[in-house]
Amino acid sequence: EIHPTPHQKARAWAPEPNERAEALTSLSQRAQEDGLDVAIHTAGGENMWDDLFLQRQDPRSFPCYEGDRAFLLEFRPGALPPQLPERLFAFRLAGLLPLIAHVERYPELELLRRGDRAEGVRGKAALQVNLSSLGGLGGWGQKRLARKLVLADRIHVIATDAHGPPDLRFGERGLRWLEKQLPPDDVERLLCDNPRQVLAGELPD
Repeated sequence: EIHPTPHQKARAWAPEPNERAEALTSLSQRAQEDGLDVAIHTAGGENMWDDLFLQRQDPRSFPCYEGDRAFLLEFRPGALPPQLPERLFAFRLAGLLPLIAHVERYPELELLRRGDRAEGVRGKAALQVNLSSLGGLGGWGQKRLARKLVLADRIHVIATDAHGPPDLRFGERGLRWLEKQLPPDDVERLLCDNPRQVLAGELPD
């Protein structure tokens, strides 16, 4: 199953709903023609926390996953928003579940140790690492942190975050590492079960 999340960035690239729908139709047709056994769902978006995202919050018009219960969120490394726990909690009160993308890029979240930021974010958002980061894409630092977060059971979801063939090759390496380190049930939980819960708007245990 594929849940596309094209970037949504101010002054960069933020395809409109009709553009996402047209691309989804084209991609689905091509996959069918090529005989691929995949289900491609309604395109959401990877929402950068910037002025475009903030403008869209009232009324809410930023892209969510299919079902409008969860949405993907990213930050600029080294520039976490002020009052982040309170803002994430406000989304939960509104019936939405934020999924924070590639948390291995934000060491300032301090997810490996107890602290105000780590404890503030937990319980208010689902946390995701990239399969490709586990395989080394992004450098040694991101790989090291991603693997530590997985082994410490501090994240909810592992996703591809694939932009092209090189990402998939690193993702394959990450999958091999994952299968060596964790029991099959935990691999299934992080790659399949928990993502389905997040898409339904539920925060996994």
